[in-house]
Amino acid sequence: MVNGVMERLLMLAVVFFAEEVVDGKSSTLLIEKELLVEAKLNLINKPAVKSIQSEDGDLIDCVDVYKQPAFDHPQLKHHTIQMRPSDEHFGRRDVASSRSSVRMPAQVWQRSGRCPNGTVPILRVQEHHLLNAPSISNYGRKPCKGVTKHEIRAANQTIGVLVGSGFNYIGAKASINIWNPNTESDDEFTSGQIWLTNGEYNNSDSIEVGWMVNPSVFGDGRARLFVYWTADSGKTTGCFNLLCAGFVQTSSEIALGASFSAVSTYDGPQYEFSVNVWRDLDNGRWWLMYGNDVTVGYWPASLFGGLSKTATAVVFGGDVYSPRMKQSPHTATAMGSGSFSSEHFGRAAFIGKPRIKDYSGEYKYPYPFGTLSTQTSCYSAENYADILWTEPLFYYGGPGRSYPYCQ
Repeated sequence: MVNGVMERLLMLAVVFFAEEVVDGKSSTLLIEKELLVEAKLNLINKPAVKSIQSEDGDLIDCVDVYKQPAFDHPQLKHHTIQMRPSDEHFGRRDVASSRSSVRMPAQVWQRSGRCPNGTVPILRVQEHHLLNAPSISNYGRKPCKGVTKHEIRAANQTIGVLVGSGFNYIGAKASINIWNPNTESDDEFTSGQIWLTNGEYNNSDSIEVGWMVNPSVFGDGRARLFVYWTADSGKTTGCFNLLCAGFVQTSSEIALGASFSAVSTYDGPQYEFSVNVWRDLDNGRWWLMYGNDVTVGYWPASLFGGLSKTATAVVFGGDVYSPRMKQSPHTATAMGSGSFSSEHFGRAAFIGKPRIKDYSGEYKYPYPFGTLSTQTSCYSAENYADILWTEPLFYYGGPGRSYPYCQ
């Protein structure tokens, strides 16, 4: 069935480009594009046991846990789902709120229903999502980037981050402050997140978790929960959420890609969520926990090279991507809250209680660590504590293009 769909996609792609070159009839091109979209939707979306219409316009499909996209991966055809991690973390709930006033929001779709046991909630890809994407064939992927010698590099990417590197890591966790920054163009994105990486530039393994505003994937400008993985800096492997085979979801409670019921506001209420990613020492799987007790699922070790054993860098902070990052004028896509890190709590985005886990089995504050912003006139990063000798919050962000400094 899958092979037949792929063959049809290929044939349609050939016709699409042939028509464009030979006779340039826009109506024919439009028809063929619509057929490509239909075939892609049939490939991505799985049959639902139940569907939930969310008040924000999203459709959540409750899909049989054994029929989720992960099993389309060649290495996972005969995979047996592990519903709970071998190394239980539920007795170690020490990622408390960064401050007592900060709250964790629900996901919007949860107001409209819940998925039955034995199913997983999956954000349905709709026609407008694909029509808004730069490429139908590469939908759900992102531009390749890499890590080399523990330095983050990407030609069209800017970051403001707290970096822990130089050791072997088997876990990371933090509380991530949620904002809804502006994106100037649909082909740009901005995020607040955690990275775990291993590998050389242009060929690195990576697991990423956080919130993201990404119009080219989600079709709007709302902050949404996301995960991402790749085994080669995004050249041929990996994707966001469940938009390709790879991540195995086990939770019926959390939908990857869903929007939040509330986000932080300037000098207003602050919202965050905690995430924990760790490697199961029994089988090498990387588990994801959301909040204090929801195990969302895992990335099988077979997806990765070096990351199947350990991460060599853990990064906390913000990321902005734009294909025009090095051009003038600079993009106005914001990072974090859109305010510089120096504005601190209630105004700048933050990461609270960042922790790394090494082979000692203990979670620790990253050490050695460093803060880094790759375009300090546009975005900044700072570790800051209100009270001396207390643990700081890591602040990051900025407005992007702003005169006279960032042009």
